[in-house]
Amino acid sequence: MTENTRRIIAANTSRPETSGRAYVWAAAMAAAATMIALPFRSLTDSDTLTLVYMTAVVATALRYGLGPSVLASVLSVAAFNLVFVEPYYTFEALSADAYFTFAIMFATSLIVAAMTSGLSRRMSHAGREQARTRRLLDFARDLSRATSPAEIHAAAVAHLARDYEGNVSLHLADASETRFWQGPERDRTRVAEAIRMNAGANLAVEEEIWIARLEAAGETVGWLALERMEAGSPSGEASLEFETLAALMAGAVARAEKTEEAAHAEAAREAETLRNVLLSSLSHDLRTPLTVLGGTIGALARMRRKLPREAMEEVASLSRQIAYLQKFTGNLLKISAISSGDLKLNRQVYTIQEIVGAALTRMSERKGGRTIRTAISGDIPLVEIDGALIEQVVANLVENAIEHTDNDGEIAVELATRGAFVQISISDNGPGLSPGDEDMVFERFRTGSHIGSDRKSAGASGLGLAICRGVVEAHGGRIDAGNNPGGGARFYFTLPALEQAAA
Repeated sequence: MTENTRRIIAANTSRPETSGRAYVWAAAMAAAATMIALPFRSLTDSDTLTLVYMTAVVATALRYGLGPSVLASVLSVAAFNLVFVEPYYTFEALSADAYFTFAIMFATSLIVAAMTSGLSRRMSHAGREQARTRRLLDFARDLSRATSPAEIHAAAVAHLARDYEGNVSLHLADASETRFWQGPERDRTRVAEAIRMNAGANLAVEEEIWIARLEAAGETVGWLALERMEAGSPSGEASLEFETLAALMAGAVARAEKTEEAAHAEAAREAETLRNVLLSSLSHDLRTPLTVLGGTIGALARMRRKLPREAMEEVASLSRQIAYLQKFTGNLLKISAISSGDLKLNRQVYTIQEIVGAALTRMSERKGGRTIRTAISGDIPLVEIDGALIEQVVANLVENAIEHTDNDGEIAVELATRGAFVQISISDNGPGLSPGDEDMVFERFRTGSHIGSDRKSAGASGLGLAICRGVVEAHGGRIDAGNNPGGGARFYFTLPALEQAAA
């Protein structure tokens, strides 16, 4: 620990100097002044020699303060009377002038001693403040270079462990344990418990452990703990400096967390961009060979009379797989356009009933024995939408309901007005959504966990619902999912009515 830091920590708790060294020094300075002035006794006026004693008093006050300097003043007056005032080597004065000189000399010595002592204290305080400012500046400079909590802890160890003779630990608010630790492993639990018990205090002392809460922008980002070698509460100046160091660390931790979040966000954005590029390139590259394969399989189908029955069954299977791949590549193109913001909407005015009717017509062959019931609540306003895309949304949702419903199940399609929006709802009486699937089903390449293997469609690529969300949100609407009170899943989305869309 540096001398200045030791003085800061002990300023309000240490006792004043009680050894006799300071008073021996005062007596020695008075004796030294006498020995220096004695050879000049016959060469100059005795009053001039009082300056030598003044110098001794000032030197004592500068080094040891007011108390010893008062003793030096008393001894200096006595020595001057004894050695330099006739009759020599007695304490008798021949004139009133001598007594007046003694009084002036004593008073002047006291005034000079008091002023010098105060100046010495101010100089010492200024030195401590300068040293503290330098330490804070060095610490702030090291923190400015830190980009992670680990580097922040290393900077704290480099400064606090050296100046305060203790072990430094950093506990982040979002961590369940003290991640950044310095000291014996056996003390980790004790320090963590002390932090937990004093989590709400700005500064707390638990035996020899000093704890400061790290707060930035009104939020607690962590705690700083200093396990000192000696127990005791910090002094006023030490508390202020420790809290200042904690405030600097809080800002650095908050900045490091923001930097880390920004780095993760940038990495995610770059990964998303790369993923979209790959999806777009893959879908473009697949379209041509799939078109060729589709044409070849179509040609084989036209030659069915010349092919064995088993061969035609394989051709039919290949045709279904090619259709799935073509649909998949089309979905890839759509999802990449949605993700990259390149989706272009061909908005026109429609009645939502005609869009829903067209989608249900497309699904008529897929529904099997399932019943599709439609219902309209009240007057439905016009909408300004991309009809083809919204029709695809309805078709995807109905197809999703078909996949999750038994062959004798029932699917309900309902239209209603919700304020300035038109709401389209598709419900089924299947097993419904698993807890937590309400939001995740709209993620890419995600399929519902309740799709049984006997009902999974060959086209269940996990892109249909993701496309639905992208298209609906591009129109200024919202899509959600949930379970019906009586069982089964319910998907519903909104579109701005014509007046809202025009606004």
